[in-house]
Amino acid sequence: MLLKKNLNRIFITLIVFSHFILADTTDVFNRVNEISESIKKQYCPDKRTSVWTVTPQLINNQYVLNGETDNPTARSEFYQKIETTIQDIEFENNILLLPDDVMNGIIFAVPKNSIAILRRRPSVSEEMVTQSLRGLPLDILKHERGFYFVRTDDGYLGWVSDDRVHEGDITFKEDWMNAPQVVYIDLEGMVYKKASEKSQPVSDVVMGNRFRLIEKKRKWTEVGYPDGREGYIPSKSLENLDDYLNRPLDFDQIVRTAKSLIGRPYMWGAASPKQMDCSGFTQIVFRQHGYILQRDASMQFYEGTAVDTTNFPENLKPGDLILFSPYPDRITHVGLYIGNYEFIHSSGRVRLDSFNPDDQHYNNYRRRSIRGVRRISK
Repeated sequence: MLLKKNLNRIFITLIVFSHFILADTTDVFNRVNEISESIKKQYCPDKRTSVWTVTPQLINNQYVLNGETDNPTARSEFYQKIETTIQDIEFENNILLLPDDVMNGIIFAVPKNSIAILRRRPSVSEEMVTQSLRGLPLDILKHERGFYFVRTDDGYLGWVSDDRVHEGDITFKEDWMNAPQVVYIDLEGMVYKKASEKSQPVSDVVMGNRFRLIEKKRKWTEVGYPDGREGYIPSKSLENLDDYLNRPLDFDQIVRTAKSLIGRPYMWGAASPKQMDCSGFTQIVFRQHGYILQRDASMQFYEGTAVDTTNFPENLKPGDLILFSPYPDRITHVGLYIGNYEFIHSSGRVRLDSFNPDDQHYNNYRRRSIRGVRRISK
């Protein structure tokens, strides 16, 4: 009987002690998470363009900080704040810095095909979040299940299948970025094995694709792919990369490019001349004229400078971005003003609509949901 009472006391003591440990651990975790959120807000506020995950754990009576980030300053300041704020506990710091701690020097890639699909997670069944184009730079952050987690040249993050890109180390990056390059400036076409349209195709090509310049002649230019293939493109369809990137923002030309895409199909997450969502459309148009817009409509709301919408559309100019939403607190759509009350946007397809109630293509829904106008300048 006495033994039973003693065992009950020990059992109750263990339960009480475990509750104290649990409460103590919960408090520690809350303090860590509070510091983590402050660092995230300061350095990595947008998961579309930055990485910050921290998971505190208690493993074998040792507090461990697991996670990953692409921002070395954020990691350093987080560790410093943990050390100065939670002085009574020693932590094992296991937050990985991407790509340095995981990629063994393989930090750069270039899409092989005319269009590369980036997904939300590393699986072909996951949602497409954006696209990149052949020859554009991709910074690799990590590798998982046959996919690279990459940052595009507009800063967006996504997962691309590793067989759709050519990857390499810093030497490959420098070789590709410093090589003489040309850009395809027509909407779409073919690359041929020989300098003749009757020869075998090497691949398709779309507006914005980049190639290594091998030899340029009057009618045909020999080009090189990121993966070593070679082919020929009509010289009139190409422009030197430096000239392309330094194109002035000629808004008459921008409107002309926008009109050339009318009728192209809408696709959520797409940002290519073949298919595009609303912000993919505006991005493709401006990219063709040497300016890289941020990826999403909500990001493009902060591009350039604000335009006064009093007496709309009196203050607007062709080439202005018009941002829309049925909600007052977030942007859901973007279009391009082209003058005379008209705008072009990708909604179902790339289409021309009007803010003038007397026009046949008047769009009352978009007129009522205007949230702002932005003017882009270099």
